[in-house]
Amino acid sequence: MTVFGGSGFIGRTIARALAAEGMLVRVACRRIELAESVKTAGDVGQITLMRTNLRMRDSVGAAIAGSQAVVNAAGIPFQRGRQRYAAVHVEGARAIAEAARAAGVRRLVHVSGIGADSRSSRNAFVRSKVDAEDAIVAGFPDATILRPSVVFGPEDALFNRMAKFAALPTLIAPFMPVAGDGKARVQPVFVGDVAAAAVAVLSRPDTVRTVFELGGPRVYTYREIAALTLREIDRDKPVIGIPAGLMRIGGWFAQFLPVPPLTPDQVELMVHDNVVRGGAKGLADLGIEPVAAEVILPTYLDRYRAGGRYNQHAPA
Repeated sequence: MTVFGGSGFIGRTIARALAAEGMLVRVACRRIELAESVKTAGDVGQITLMRTNLRMRDSVGAAIAGSQAVVNAAGIPFQRGRQRYAAVHVEGARAIAEAARAAGVRRLVHVSGIGADSRSSRNAFVRSKVDAEDAIVAGFPDATILRPSVVFGPEDALFNRMAKFAALPTLIAPFMPVAGDGKARVQPVFVGDVAAAAVAVLSRPDTVRTVFELGGPRVYTYREIAALTLREIDRDKPVIGIPAGLMRIGGWFAQFLPVPPLTPDQVELMVHDNVVRGGAKGLADLGIEPVAAEVILPTYLDRYRAGGRYNQHAPA
């Protein structure tokens, strides 16, 4: 079993879930030092790390050689240097699909995202996800595609970013901003449920050539997400909508930072719905009951409370 993108938030969780099922897992990623923690999820020798660059086809082929199944969870949240959406999402997916077929791999699971069927989208990030799915299916027709909504968990971007901003002193951050009117809808899905979906489809031959849209048990507006974050970290600040155009300008400047807190593409995502379509196959079809955000958030957002996570339970 080879997991591409195994050093990332979703990829690490999938690798751990596969190891828990007793599988031998090869974690293929560009920076293996970021995946070291994954090795502790299995027995000695059960999980191996392999330095792989999706831009180098020989490297991709070597990572797949000998594997019976492949999971592609590789992705980047922003573009930098040679790490471009086209190179990583699209050409990387094409290289994986073609190498998997050439190696006689039985199953290929591709982690995409809700909205990856939006062929009219002008968002470069979304467009690359659309093209990546096309590349996967062209190279490996029996692939299974997982399209999660916004994924949450201890290392997520959405809730951690919001909580970190909300925890700033009032003089610096007097309110919690949301893009536009904050009424765009999102259906956050727990990273553990995404990993469980990857494990489930690999055990079911009937899931080939199928797309699953993965969402949590509740749909929120971004305004509700902001309010939920504030409540979890016990902060009292107003939630105020910022015109999307102004946020895009801020994102344009921020994208040049070493690790951008926001990019124009991300702003664009936050003003459009990101929910499971009616009638789409999802977690329920895989026998998975999704975990609510309210159950998981207290386990990692508590560190943003005033005085830190332990202050909340200090004796009076």
